[in-house]
Amino acid sequence: MRYLEANAIPDLRAYIKRFWSLEYDPADNSASEPETVLPDGCPEIIFNLADRFRRLNAAGYETQSATLFAGQMSRSIAIQPTGRVSLFGVRFQPAGAWPLARFSMHELTDQICDITVTLGSAGRELESRINAADSFEDRKCIFEAFLLGRLAGFDGDAIAHHAAAVIQHRGGRISVTALAESIGVAERRLERRFKAAVGVSPKMLARIVRFQGVVQSIQSAQTPNMLDAVHHFGYFDQSHMIREFKQFSADTPLAYFEKTHNLSDMFTASY
Repeated sequence: MRYLEANAIPDLRAYIKRFWSLEYDPADNSASEPETVLPDGCPEIIFNLADRFRRLNAAGYETQSATLFAGQMSRSIAIQPTGRVSLFGVRFQPAGAWPLARFSMHELTDQICDITVTLGSAGRELESRINAADSFEDRKCIFEAFLLGRLAGFDGDAIAHHAAAVIQHRGGRISVTALAESIGVAERRLERRFKAAVGVSPKMLARIVRFQGVVQSIQSAQTPNMLDAVHHFGYFDQSHMIREFKQFSADTPLAYFEKTHNLSDMFTASY
């Protein structure tokens, strides 16, 4: 398994959290089994340069498009490779994908759709250029130039960007009331603008960020302690934390960490 990541150029770091690429052959490891992908508060575009993935849903498995836009997720999904894996991904800041869609990101929450849904024919042209590129660095440069072009003349939402940054800085441990007061806007105005630019409410993003903190804490601890996580991340009690964990992962912490999660572990470690 080969994983690379890189930061965007300085002018785009308010929009792009990082670029990443992943290559592996499922025949060589355990990654051919279905994998759980967890909510992380960041929309993504994923260019599939080899065999496609399929996603498990209520009706069975559904083959995914070659290039995907993944909106904000409020629950986990299960995916599985169908052959050789070669992916190039763009992980956005929580409010960073809005300049691409130019419509409310809330419409794309819990949606994984073809890139043309957000970018139209420009998305297909971008896909073609990314697929034809020879290296990770070339693909990064192509996408940066594309996004710079989309940003020309576009006024973002400074309030939503700032609010999301505060939530991340505080590890999700801030109330919507305190957040609105710190920024100097009314709660209802913050909620409305935040949903349009980010895709979820400030409270939901805070819950996801806090959940990701728990996942990272347990993964990195030599002797994980649930009670320590409860107190450190500000949950009411252990039952509260387990309910939150189960909502976002579909498993209790104990059941989740007993399984192998090659994709989620890698992405969580780089979060």
